[in-house]
Amino acid sequence: MIQPILNMLVDQLGDYIRQVSSNVDEPPVVLGNIGMSEGLGGNEGYMQGRIVLSLVNIMEETTLKNTSPYNKFNSRHELTNPPAFLNLFLLFTANFTSRGNVTDDTDYSNGLTRLSQLIEFFQSKHVFTVQNSPAPNTIHDPDLQDVRVSLELYSMTFEQVNHLWGSLGGKQVPFVMYKAGILPVKREYTTERGEYIQDIQSDTIHIRK
Repeated sequence: MIQPILNMLVDQLGDYIRQVSSNVDEPPVVLGNIGMSEGLGGNEGYMQGRIVLSLVNIMEETTLKNTSPYNKFNSRHELTNPPAFLNLFLLFTANFTSRGNVTDDTDYSNGLTRLSQLIEFFQSKHVFTVQNSPAPNTIHDPDLQDVRVSLELYSMTFEQVNHLWGSLGGKQVPFVMYKAGILPVKREYTTERGEYIQDIQSDTIHIRK
């Protein structure tokens, strides 16, 4: 389910960049681990000169967990696992800053331009569903039919930024972080079924003094 959501965001952002830019390297946005962009993977070149989307963390949204596990099914009740509400922390990196070991000012400027376009796009559209973001790869995906993705800009302190890029093991380049709230993530798995209580009988005990 996570990969189709990220692919949907990549496709939507890529379409927007094509609309507002000229001389765009295809594809303008790719999904990948930015920490592997400097030679460890052997095929990291596909991330050069592009916006790179990396998933850096997944957290459960605990404030939305208080839902009843019981559902009515005809005249019976079902006990189902409640849906999981997730927050995905998405790192968008403008990977335009180097050609070999030489920093190119033009590449850096292009990266900042792409980053500005990215922020403009998610400012104008921050909620994504299959209905408002149709694409050949997502429109028939059963995992996405009832999923709603809501993006918000996630601000980080300098200490958090330093820790993030230290854990990624790469040089810091222009980036922006978004928190994507996913509603809902649910599998139709019933753990128990039973009958509802229809009648209540009570035996009254009389105590004589």
